[in-house]
Amino acid sequence: MKPVITNFSRSALKGELATLGLKSFAATQVLQWLYQKRATSFEEMTNLSAENRQKLAEHFQIASTKVLDIKNSSDGTCLFLFELADGKKIEAVYIPAESGRKTICLSTQVGCAMDCTFCRTGQMGLLRNLTQGEILEQVLAVQNCFPEETITNLVFMGMGEPMANIPALVSSLEILQDQKLFNFSRRKITVSTAGLVPKMFEFVKQSNVHLAISLHAPNNALRDQLMPINKRYPLEQLMEFCRLHSKGPRNRVTFEYVMLKKVNDSLELCKELVQLLAGIPSKVNLIPFNPFPTVDYQPSDNNTIKQWVDILYHAGIQTNVRANRGRDILAACGQLAA
Repeated sequence: MKPVITNFSRSALKGELATLGLKSFAATQVLQWLYQKRATSFEEMTNLSAENRQKLAEHFQIASTKVLDIKNSSDGTCLFLFELADGKKIEAVYIPAESGRKTICLSTQVGCAMDCTFCRTGQMGLLRNLTQGEILEQVLAVQNCFPEETITNLVFMGMGEPMANIPALVSSLEILQDQKLFNFSRRKITVSTAGLVPKMFEFVKQSNVHLAISLHAPNNALRDQLMPINKRYPLEQLMEFCRLHSKGPRNRVTFEYVMLKKVNDSLELCKELVQLLAGIPSKVNLIPFNPFPTVDYQPSDNNTIKQWVDILYHAGIQTNVRANRGRDILAACGQLAA
């Protein structure tokens, strides 16, 4: 199988093209055609000679994934189902908002090993990591589907645990932020993690995008039940990372908290959460649970969520309630399973 262009960094592609006799600037030209002009064939790259376009076609393929299906929600959300070169499948979600914000929720793995009890992806187990190209091609596919729209935000909150796939994650982020390629601002990219603490320390040395911590419980006993990763990296370790990370410039920590009725939504637990976050510049996103087959959890009622917002607000913690986008097509947070 020919190597896939989307799997190369700019410098790596420059080296590959040099072996074919192409000038060093050809790598930037090729990647700009792919990521800026969204070319789907080498023949479209008209500022390269016909001879060089032929060489590229003989030695490389443009992409390795294909869109199998797109489901449309009543709220405008779109669920993309992709088939990878080995036949495995992943999902990504396009989420337009009335504010004008247009977000892609991206996957980093086929399945997930974290086994969080409220997440449908975890029931798949982990099949494998995605490559750099398979991550970037999700962005390209959504952009190509909505050519008149400008994608404003990227969130790595789809299938998989991003911190378990740091090499492909970091290299894809470099291309996504490259001013000559995708040119996304660091402020518009968020990476979510369930709390692989050693990998989080490794990641923040290599990337400056926003981090979001999937918390979902304010004490170890409850978090152990909901998120098995907590048994390896308990809250003491996770919060120590957050304290250290928040000392950097513009490093306020975002915490995600899925609201499970009569499981983790008591007002006593909310007060515990306030104590847990004391001294850490924080933002909390409350996420009403999105039901899916095979689990018995139910979302917290609106009054409980309002009480949580009031308590957190009066404690000086910025709090948002996540809108349930794409729930009717199993595209909402925690529902992805390809």
